[in-house]
Amino acid sequence: MKKLNLSALLLTLLVAACGGSSGTGLDDVPESEGVIQVPLITTGTSGQTFRLVGATFDITGPKNHTITDTSADTVAVQLPAGGYTIQLQGEWHIERVGAPGQSIPATLISPNPLSFTVAEGEARTVRFLFKTPAEGTTDVGFSVDTGGWLAGTLDFTGSPIPPSSELYELTGKTVPFAISFESAQVRQGNDSSFGSHLMVTTSPVSVQFGGAYSAVLNERVARTLSAHELNFLVVSGGPEGGLRVRNLAIRTFNGAPLELSMAESANFPGYTDAVGLPLLGIYQVEGLVTLRSHFGPQIVGTLRATLSPK
Repeated sequence: MKKLNLSALLLTLLVAACGGSSGTGLDDVPESEGVIQVPLITTGTSGQTFRLVGATFDITGPKNHTITDTSADTVAVQLPAGGYTIQLQGEWHIERVGAPGQSIPATLISPNPLSFTVAEGEARTVRFLFKTPAEGTTDVGFSVDTGGWLAGTLDFTGSPIPPSSELYELTGKTVPFAISFESAQVRQGNDSSFGSHLMVTTSPVSVQFGGAYSAVLNERVARTLSAHELNFLVVSGGPEGGLRVRNLAIRTFNGAPLELSMAESANFPGYTDAVGLPLLGIYQVEGLVTLRSHFGPQIVGTLRATLSPK
């Protein structure tokens, strides 16, 4: 069994809905409102300190707001409770404190804009996820996540579903998403069904959705699926060549059960070793996906995403 690591970067937006003091100095926040805190500086596990530079943030929802002054270590904005999106804008880059102008290569993985909620009396955390190349064995970033991701779009435009279903509001929509995880365990398998293949089980995932705020996606799907494992197989593409993903799924069984699954992807470019075992890489995956609630009909769509299992 092999544990795979990837250096990634997490910029954390702390959404703190406050009844009393939030620790931000905004002690007189009304009960119907909250505070979004955006930390722009952090210290990595290596002891180095880093800053997000040149960013602006457009917040859209019950109250619109644009954050343009990012000179402080943390910026805070008071907002009414409700559903919002936040978009990272500007010519941003990440650099070490003490070495201004020397940027660190980073790629944004999360949907942008990213949707979130401010709830009365409840603290929320929203993360913009960046990938940054590893620097030897040194972890860098606002906080370090040694894992992978599945990020792209879910297209439900051709998926009729009864109006009584809790998933009905997804009909006709294409939704950006990101599923991230801190680590993955990979086992080798060989059987008559799949031949030589890789079995991947991730650590508990974090699920994010972008685009316009959706109560069913943010309050039901993201909350229910987060903190559960993502499982999938990587198998040979057969006579057509390449590789494919099989049996991809996140399943929950407690409370209000929910399942996101893909039986099989289309073939994509990839390679096998001398004995036919798939080689790990970053894959471009496409296939039919099912979002199923155990209390109503399922909705079927198309998943198009980048998958990095390491």
